[in-house]
Order: sequence, then structure tokens, then C-alpha cells
Amino acid sequence: MTPLERLIQESVPARPEKPDVPHSLWTQQEQDRHWTDLCEAMRVPGQKRPARPATPAEAQHGHAA
Repeated sequence: MTPLERLIQESVPARPEKPDVPHSLWTQQEQDRHWTDLCEAMRVPGQKRPARPATPAEAQHGHAA
């Protein structure tokens, strides 16, 4: 077996499963405060916060898929 064939046969590690809880560097309290500040800056106080971030496709088209 050639070195190239041995290399090709090596198993490639798989990515770990996606965690159930999204990882964030901000605490929930920090996120809530940021949303409140953003709404006040946009002059829409009390606006309901989205349940999840938009996917790239949704962001590109400006609506939910």
C-alpha cells in the first residue's frame, strides 16, 4: 500500500453533534439589555424580541423562509 493510499484510508474525525443550547458569549441579561437599548435607539420601545436569529437565507431575503 502506498503512503497516499494509507492517507486516504485514514478516518476523518466528524464534527461533534450540535449542542441543544446555543452558545453565546453574552449572558441572557446582557442580551435582553442590548435588545432593549436597540429598540429604544430605533424608536420602537417594547418591540418583541425574535425567538431565534435569522438564517443566512432569511437575512438575505429579509423574511422567514
